[in-house]
Amino acid sequence: MSKDVYVVQPNDTLARAKNLMISKKVGRLVVMEKDKIVGILTKEDLAKALLPSKPSLKARPIDQLLVLHFMRKNVLTIEYNVDISEAAEIMLDKKIGGLPVTWGGKLAGIITTHDITKYVAQMKTGMLVKDYMRKDLSFVSPFHSISHVSDLLFKNPIHRVIVVDNEGKPVGIVSPSNLAFVKFTPVKKVLTKRSVIKGGEATHMKINYIAIATAGDIMSTPVIIVHENDHVETAASVMVSKDIGALPVLDSEGHARGIFSKYEVLNIASKKR
Repeated sequence: MSKDVYVVQPNDTLARAKNLMISKKVGRLVVMEKDKIVGILTKEDLAKALLPSKPSLKARPIDQLLVLHFMRKNVLTIEYNVDISEAAEIMLDKKIGGLPVTWGGKLAGIITTHDITKYVAQMKTGMLVKDYMRKDLSFVSPFHSISHVSDLLFKNPIHRVIVVDNEGKPVGIVSPSNLAFVKFTPVKKVLTKRSVIKGGEATHMKINYIAIATAGDIMSTPVIIVHENDHVETAASVMVSKDIGALPVLDSEGHARGIFSKYEVLNIASKKR
């Protein structure tokens, strides 16, 4: 587990939460109120808040949106002496990426999929990536809109979308971090349209065009990959060293055949009890 736990309060703004995640390089914050754990806010929650479906939220900047309305409530916790494999089993069963750790009823740390991945990276399993990878992939072109990408992203259990070229080979990957922490300024083009009024002089009209952000603008690239016949501990080591949550799995021809994520890591760790 990590003893460095970053905390926000229910009435803090999403802007503060976002800045804290970026500055501390973490994907989840524990929400505390009067020394009591009342929620968890993840980068997935933040990404959804930045791309809201409700019209009433679309017009509001995140410095006016409160953690209270986007955090996950009914938080599961574990005691500090729980076995790491049991923690992995709980996270896998509940489809969550982290558990606050308590000692004597007080917050003492947090265990996340990153900690579990470190554990698996040190194992000698002999197991192959192809036997554990997920095969239900979501693909987009670099030119698909961010709206389309986000729809696919949150329908996929591991929240990853692979960006492929015309030959079907991976050129990038999009995760909730790309949506939540993107710094994209659309390119503004100004064109001049010339027209002539009969019997008069030529007139010019300026027309503004705003570029629409696409998958290619926000994706992580180059793609860090793993191969079908690599060992799972090798894949886990890459994930730890690169601090990423999923790896496209390529066949011998360079095509994506699956994806190996931290949820596959949880599956492996949970079986070591």
